[in-house]
Formats: sequence, C-alpha cells, structure tokens
Amino acid sequence: MSTFLHYALGFPTFIFGALLLCMLLYWLIALLGLVETDSLDQWLLFDGSDHAHGVEHSVSALAGLLLKVGLGGIPATVILTVLLLLSWLASYVLCHLVPMPEGWALLNWLIGSALAVAALVLGFAATVVVLRPLRGLVARIAPPETPQVLLGRSGLVRSGVVNATQGYGSVDDGGGGLNVQMRSPERELPRGTEIVLIEHLPEHNAWRVVSKAEFDGSEIPGLRPPVV
Repeated sequence: MSTFLHYALGFPTFIFGALLLCMLLYWLIALLGLVETDSLDQWLLFDGSDHAHGVEHSVSALAGLLLKVGLGGIPATVILTVLLLLSWLASYVLCHLVPMPEGWALLNWLIGSALAVAALVLGFAATVVVLRPLRGLVARIAPPETPQVLLGRSGLVRSGVVNATQGYGSVDDGGGGLNVQMRSPERELPRGTEIVLIEHLPEHNAWRVVSKAEFDGSEIPGLRPPVV
C-alpha cells in the first residue's frame, strides 16, 4: 500500500489524479443538475469568436484534432475523463519503471516532466483506441431527424481544405454551433470558405457541401472571369 501511495501521490502522477478528481466532481455536479452536461463541450470545442460568415462559434483546434483521430461526435466530457484516467495509469506505470535518483531535485523534476508528457501521449493514443468504436454507436442512437435539421444550414471550412476524401468545419445549428466532417467531391474548398450543407453522407458520417456563393448562384464552378 505504501508503494502504491508513493507513486500515486508522487510527481507527475498526482497531477493526473487531481485533474481526474476534478472531472469526477464535474460529473457529480452535472448529475445534480447544477450545470449542463454539454457546457464543457462548448468551452473546449469552440473558441467563442464571432465572424462575419454567420456561424456563431468558431471550432477550436482541439475539435479539429478530435475529428481527425475519429472521436468527433463523442462528448468532450467523456473523452477528457477517459484521457485523464488512462494518462494516470500510464504515469503510474512509467514512474514505477523509471527510477528517480535521490537528492537530485532538478533532475527528478526534468525526468518527471518528461514522464508526464509521455503519459499524456500514451493516454491520448489509448483513449482513441478505446473510444473510437463508440463513435458509430453514438451515430446509431442519435435522433433520426438530425440530418434534416442541419440540411441547408451554412457553415465555414476550418480544415486546410475540404475535398472528396477529407475536411471538416463549423456549422450554425441555431445554438452553440457544431463541428462536422465535410466532403466536396466536385471541387476543393479552402479554409475560410463559407459553405452550405446539401446532403448527408451516413456511410462517411459526413456532409456533402458546396460553397455558399455557388449555392446562391453568384458563382459558377469552372467559369473564369473575363480577361481585361
């Protein structure tokens, strides 16, 4: 028991333990109804900045990363809880395997910092492996009318490009905003392009989009401006 407490309460494992305890406290407060369960999602996944294209919140870099690794659609609260738990386990094992020399406070701090980074990376990789299969489950239990609610709504490309095989962006859903996978088979749409969702692609868990200029008829694809 003393060995367990030595590593569990030592640096850097105690940091992950304290953060995990905070997450459990958040879950308890949410269960009591004192906060919304998705309030953490809005704080983490959207940066809150307004822009001139009509989407109320811009998707953050974290939301883009979650989409890229296949965790889009899973609540951030669940992702963060699992991440902290697995990072705590990884940190405990690493601290058990890597000896800390006595009497070398600075060296121990450097080693502990390196172990914290390694534990976080390992925890994130394990989180992706554990939670990625749940994305399909979340899609299956989602209300069937959700695609119809989003159909025709405008958004903004947030990835480097949206084409036939990749891309994501933020969408104005009438509330806090959503980050979704996007596809544009006909033409590539660069970052910052205002788009409209025109078709749901359930097999890809994505939306087919066109630029808003093309949707409004003010831009014709393939038509070059006249040479002056």
